[in-house]
Amino acid sequence: MTEHRTIEVPTESRGQRLDQFLVQFLATENEPVSRSRVQLLIDQGDVLVSGKPEKASTKLRGGEHILITGEPHPAPLKAVAEDIPLDVVYEDKDLAVINKPAGMMVHAGAGPSDDARSRGTLVNALLFRFKKLSATGGDLRPGIVHRLDKNTSGLIVVAKNDRAHLALGEMFSSRRIKKTYIALVQGNVERDRGTINAGVSRDPCTARA
Repeated sequence: MTEHRTIEVPTESRGQRLDQFLVQFLATENEPVSRSRVQLLIDQGDVLVSGKPEKASTKLRGGEHILITGEPHPAPLKAVAEDIPLDVVYEDKDLAVINKPAGMMVHAGAGPSDDARSRGTLVNALLFRFKKLSATGGDLRPGIVHRLDKNTSGLIVVAKNDRAHLALGEMFSSRRIKKTYIALVQGNVERDRGTINAGVSRDPCTARA
């Protein structure tokens, strides 16, 4: 159950936008809050200012009581066909190899808006180009056997049917398919070879949409 929160607006916040105030107030040192999440709360009607819903752009006067009654609930992610150019380097009846550009997400995920979360991805482009892909990865990831980070460019193997998806997945799992990455490193590297042994996670500065 969501805990209701009540905030009294200090006089020094007079003239500040409602969404800007809430971004600053709700953020903690370890848990930043984006304006898009605050705006979603406001649009859902889960923010009341002195008992009334207000717009995100409402200027505060100081002294108001803000009641927050919920949590942001983004619209469901979806995979839709989009006419986005693809660099197809190989294709047969079972699979295709795509050269994914840097800056493109593989499938729907994080983003500052519903469109940014669900559109402009590799999956959107694949659905437009190939129409039908393997269903093994689910509705949001048709044809996707493996992934690359948004800002990483490179080759991605896409399965056109479930049989190919199963075979490719087993090949990746057993390391019969090898992946090589090339990275540009800035600064002085002490050794020519080495191993990075650290946890992998999303950038905390971009993880919240």
